[in-house]
Amino acid sequence: MMMRHCQLLQSSIRFVNHHHRRHCRELSILIRSYAFSNNIIQKHYPHCKAILSKQQQCRSITTQQASPSPPIQHHPHQRLTITRAAHLLNSLQLTPPQLCQHSHNLATFGEHSLHLNAYVKLLPLDDVLQQAQLSHDRITNGQRKSWLDGIPVTVKANVAVGRWWMMPSSSSAILMDERDNNDGNGTATTIGGDCNNNDIEEAEEVYESDIAKKLLKDCGAVLIGITNMDEFGMGSLGLNSGISLQDSGNHYNNVTGSSNNDSKQAQQYLDKKQYANPIYNPLPWMHRLSLLQSQNQHYNNNDDPDQYWIEQIQNSTVQNPHGISDEDALEELLNEVRYWTQQPPHHDGDSSTNIEASSRDYSATTTSPLLSSGGSSSGAAVTIAHGSSLLSIGTDTGGSLRLPAAWTSTVGFKPTYGTFSRYGVVSYASSLDTVGFVTGSVECARIGWECLSGSDRRSKSNDDDDERSCVDFNKSRDATARVYHDDRSCELLTSQQHQQQEQPTTDTTKPLANIRIGIPNAFSLHETPPLIANAWSAAANTLQNIGGATLVPIPESVVSSDWIKLSCAAYYVLACAEASSNLSRYDGVRFGLDVDLNDFANLDNVQGYEEYHPLSNMTALEEKISTTRVLGFGDEVQRRVLAGTSVLSSDRFHTHYEAAAVVRAKVSQSIERAFRSTAINNGSVDDDSDKVDVMLVPTALSFPCTLNPHLGDRMMDDMDPTAAFGNDVMTIPISLGGFPSISVPHDNNDNLDRREKDVVGLQVFGMRGSEDIVLQVANAMNNSCLHIQ
Repeated sequence: MMMRHCQLLQSSIRFVNHHHRRHCRELSILIRSYAFSNNIIQKHYPHCKAILSKQQQCRSITTQQASPSPPIQHHPHQRLTITRAAHLLNSLQLTPPQLCQHSHNLATFGEHSLHLNAYVKLLPLDDVLQQAQLSHDRITNGQRKSWLDGIPVTVKANVAVGRWWMMPSSSSAILMDERDNNDGNGTATTIGGDCNNNDIEEAEEVYESDIAKKLLKDCGAVLIGITNMDEFGMGSLGLNSGISLQDSGNHYNNVTGSSNNDSKQAQQYLDKKQYANPIYNPLPWMHRLSLLQSQNQHYNNNDDPDQYWIEQIQNSTVQNPHGISDEDALEELLNEVRYWTQQPPHHDGDSSTNIEASSRDYSATTTSPLLSSGGSSSGAAVTIAHGSSLLSIGTDTGGSLRLPAAWTSTVGFKPTYGTFSRYGVVSYASSLDTVGFVTGSVECARIGWECLSGSDRRSKSNDDDDERSCVDFNKSRDATARVYHDDRSCELLTSQQHQQQEQPTTDTTKPLANIRIGIPNAFSLHETPPLIANAWSAAANTLQNIGGATLVPIPESVVSSDWIKLSCAAYYVLACAEASSNLSRYDGVRFGLDVDLNDFANLDNVQGYEEYHPLSNMTALEEKISTTRVLGFGDEVQRRVLAGTSVLSSDRFHTHYEAAAVVRAKVSQSIERAFRSTAINNGSVDDDSDKVDVMLVPTALSFPCTLNPHLGDRMMDDMDPTAAFGNDVMTIPISLGGFPSISVPHDNNDNLDRREKDVVGLQVFGMRGSEDIVLQVANAMNNSCLHIQ
């Protein structure tokens, strides 16, 4: 059976070479685990359970080996919000240039000193200040565009941002433009081509996405940089962050040929072709920095937060943007960062690119403090957690925004599928890709939602405050937005919201008195860690006791666990199939690297490069396509493209792809039946006693993985390429139905021994088009946690 899978796979793709073929065994196992035939349909869930159990076992072993560290102590003013920043800008206590220079200092410090690898491009400071000065002029003249005017923001690498970046690369070498550079130091600040900012006419012709145009031009936000990501959005650990070419000068010249018609240039390129450094979670270092900040002599817990941030921003420097007064302690911290993030020497023995190790051997006293930031929108969440950005645009396919938000203690918001146009976004899985964003708080997410959706009621007069405006999605480029947000659906949701407001409440201090929150039994998996289960229960009780919401258990008869258990497998069948179709355009002829085959002609007899040898029966065009893809695509992308091509083959399309589509429809229908808006739409307004407005479930069933670059490319002791699929088991069912969802961090103060990696995220999701209700519940949950603290 194994050989049959390999043979069918090879016959379906003639452009595969030996580098692709080494994944056949993994692919055959993967495809068999995705099977949906009746006789094995019940076998998949134990497979997922085994993966999750394996992750928990690895985590427990790591926890036992780790030396004890002090519990987290949060700085009361450590995270600047959009609300406070906008207040300081509007009151002229701060100027946009001051705020954006502080954000640029944080970004530079994070990349060069903390080595977070959150950016693939950091805009030059002059360009940032140029944007900020325009915002300052508007604010002083009383012509502020929105609450985001003058606010520093970032955008994911798969989103076109016009003149600030010529080509969205999706952190993949195959999309690197020939003007993209690398300075040889491994820094992300030089990747990406710069335009002549003074040439306005040329800038207007540069490709720009709808979401970037809305954010930067219509709302007036200031772009700080482009955030890193897993290549093409494929990954959930931040380990597949594109391919880094570790040499100086224009990397494109190393691919397209050399003056010598030999294989020397090709060998140099292949030797240095590797994944970029992982996107590290900033929480461990932010914890340490907050402890150093609290030791500052001028710091006082009772200080006015506004005054604190004014001094912090005005005194910010590139070398010390966090305002640490103890320079020796800061240098010791940076030495530890350099020790853990340094890479092992290359196989050729050249260690000149390695960072000089600290004289202290940190491994003798502690395990690696480096944590995964999740994926695929890792960089977006990291910039928010570190503070270099106040809103970061990203994309969510199966949890790509919500999982990183949960692991970095930030807020990840995914609106209804199709709400924000995907025009200008590099496609991965078109029927699942959803544009969203990450912020530092739920209130910031609400501001971002109202500004980007065009329903910003904050700038309206008081007479319009009671009107709940609906977004005009008929102007959207995406037909799905007009289906999910049609006029009738908008009227139904508005009518439902008015009914909730008109219902009598016994306590006006209960913001959720008329909201029904569902707790689905189908999401209560046996593998849920106790810490996450306790946080889930505590959040539900808080919403009921403090928020005044009504908790409604959702039984198996309404939301079936059978379909929820199959959603993970269905998702990967559909996503890989669509990825195979979307990425087929990168062939080196229409799009992709322009590879000179003469550089690779003499590699056939070079030992160690067998995986790059083309098949003997390939034509010249097929050799070019194969070489382009093996050079441009990383291992994870190749794995998923091959899996998608296999399920789209004639003998698997009906048994795999169509079956996955049926599972997707069943999952969506199962969840839809639980919402009150569905009952209204069906005309059964009176029979909604068992219906809910939103549901509350955990964002993830695992905690951030510990990373250790000293282990080499694998980063972890036992890393299975398919084991990471289980990280999205709680977010995938929501993505399959296109429902809006938001992940909110939950701080369990009862656990005094909580470490940086024990972060818990809970997600609230509702019916399509119910973003306002979802944000209302999430905001109440966030405020209730603050009230308890």
